[in-house]
Amino acid sequence: MMSALIGVGRVSGELKMMLCYNKHMRNRKVRSGFTLIELSLSIVFIAVLSIAVTVIVMNSISSYHRGIILNQINTTGMEIVDDMRAAIQNSTARSVKNECANIYTDGIGASTMQKNCENDAGHNFISVTKKASVTLGNKNLSDVPVYGAFCTGAYSYIWNSGYFFAGSGVSVQDGVSKASIKYKEATGSGSSTVKTVSVNKLLKIRDESRAVCISAASADYSAATTGAKSEFDISGEAYDVVEETPFDLLEGSNALAIYELGAAVPAESTSVNNTFYTVSFILGTVQGGVNVMSTGDFCTTPGDMNNSVEAIDYCAINKFNFAAEANGG
Repeated sequence: MMSALIGVGRVSGELKMMLCYNKHMRNRKVRSGFTLIELSLSIVFIAVLSIAVTVIVMNSISSYHRGIILNQINTTGMEIVDDMRAAIQNSTARSVKNECANIYTDGIGASTMQKNCENDAGHNFISVTKKASVTLGNKNLSDVPVYGAFCTGAYSYIWNSGYFFAGSGVSVQDGVSKASIKYKEATGSGSSTVKTVSVNKLLKIRDESRAVCISAASADYSAATTGAKSEFDISGEAYDVVEETPFDLLEGSNALAIYELGAAVPAESTSVNNTFYTVSFILGTVQGGVNVMSTGDFCTTPGDMNNSVEAIDYCAINKFNFAAEANGG
């Protein structure tokens, strides 16, 4: 009887041990898993981390491209400066003011246009600019430089504003179109033919008589800014035949364009027979909604452009100023 009881107790003890072991294993399984809250927090953390990494990568790419564009603007701008400075240095040092009497005369005395010309020392024979209204997204800008010319007396430069190339959301108003030039092209054996060329961004043409700028101001001296036609016509008999084929200095720079180009009245020195020019121009990207009339941030925000601006980070602009001396023969 005693042995039977011992056997029963032994079995009962073994059952208790098995029950305790199974309960212990069940508790271990529960403690080793993730709760729903822990899983949710993990997902949120991974999502935040992914967003942070994406933002850092995008900013790095944006900064990289911005640096490339800025470097391109600076390099291209200095190339234009070197080209214009060489043209000025090779131009004659004759007085521009004296051209007023040669062009504006009524056969009796000094005309009103001649007096206006002399009063500003023939400045419009050096630099002319056409201004018009420009729509820039939600903004309407007035008196914006849209095209013009700079005449050195050796070569002349005709430019069209970047607003003609900006695409959606940007347009030049007042019925103004891109500038073109009409000239006599040499065809060999002393013959020539009249040719009209649409100016792209910055056209360089051989023009020792400053015919390009004079053609914009000859009909009405004040018209060089307010009413100049988009065609610079130098095909008249008074001008020489163009021997060299005009070419665009910004032909390979699809992302860049001139937004303003002008020169002050040249300072003349009769004692040493030379003339000093001061020239400035603005070079910028055609995208990004560049606003040259702004006093602060020159890059328009996407909201001002009806969200039509793509790659706003690539907007960049720089102004170049230089001086050069004309001492050619």
